[in-house]
Amino acid sequence: MQAIDFDAVVGTIYDAVTSAAGFQQCIDKLVDTFELKAAMLFTHNILNGDSKGMWQRGMERRWLENYAIEFGKEDMLASHLATSDIAKFYATNVHLSAADYTSTRFFREWVMPQGIACAAGAIVLKEGVWCTQVVMQRSRLQPPFSQVELDVFNRIIVHLQRAVQMRQRFIELQIGQSLFTAGLDILAMPSIMFDESGCVAYHNQAAKAMLDQRTWFWMEERHLCTNNLALTKQINLEVIVAVSASRGSDNAVPGVVIVPRHRLPSLTLMITPVLPVASGLRGAAILFIYDSMSIPQATAKMVARLFSLTVAESELVVALCAGNTLEEAASGRDTSIHTVRSQLKSIFNKTGTHRQVDLMALVLSSPAYFIAHSQHRHC
Repeated sequence: MQAIDFDAVVGTIYDAVTSAAGFQQCIDKLVDTFELKAAMLFTHNILNGDSKGMWQRGMERRWLENYAIEFGKEDMLASHLATSDIAKFYATNVHLSAADYTSTRFFREWVMPQGIACAAGAIVLKEGVWCTQVVMQRSRLQPPFSQVELDVFNRIIVHLQRAVQMRQRFIELQIGQSLFTAGLDILAMPSIMFDESGCVAYHNQAAKAMLDQRTWFWMEERHLCTNNLALTKQINLEVIVAVSASRGSDNAVPGVVIVPRHRLPSLTLMITPVLPVASGLRGAAILFIYDSMSIPQATAKMVARLFSLTVAESELVVALCAGNTLEEAASGRDTSIHTVRSQLKSIFNKTGTHRQVDLMALVLSSPAYFIAHSQHRHC
């Protein structure tokens, strides 16, 4: 292994404690110093493979999504870390059986397509079933990890462990002092703020009432839970994307998740980045929960005026934002699915959107709903 500037690497780790970019520069330094294909620092659920709160370099978003939604539970290295000493590095080419590792679906469908040859990782902190871990990857064109390198990584991770704990306290203080969080209580809809690690940092009174019911959502040690694992993973993935956008490393398009409810209108969730210009926070996201049974819908008239839509088009938009499918919207308005699809195409053209999810995010974050809430409170 070539000589490295150990002090420079450690310096970037402690710089991350108060840096607006968090651990991104630290991850960049690891990739450049140790000639890696990719590196990640994130939190992983050792029971179900759920992931949240990520800094990374070198991995395409689609592979991150695949890992978070489908493959995380099958990661043999992560499973090995979960049963081994924390703050100690292990590598697939050193500590795992090659025959067992390469025979897995995870290896065939997630590792191989990315050109990954081997990975090394360690658990930085462990809190119940949640583990903050760092993972490094090398391609087939790069040398495998050696025990000498793992020994160097073990000297580094002690500093990373301290820095992560210090960073957590710093972020808690920063969010606690932000006037932006207090502003959430003005909103009628349940609103939940997530910090950069994907944990609940603040929620307004409307969200507290919903969480206390434990019907659809609840909290366990600051982790948002639902009664459906696939839904929980989808929400956490959207939070990861929104936090990344809040840091300025991605676009700022809100994500939308529909939650079907038996014999009740669907819940519509919108996860949006917290923009640092408005809040002073960097690396945060907010989840808004729209329930048409408890929160007044925007009027079709208001939506039509805001987006220059026809009455029929605005009625369709309101129906979609209430959680209806295109088929349900067509049935409820006594029109054909063909007509509804033609109207949706026209709406896309007028609003500059291309997908139903993007359209809903645009409308749900517009004044249409906030004005409706304001009028409702003063009735």
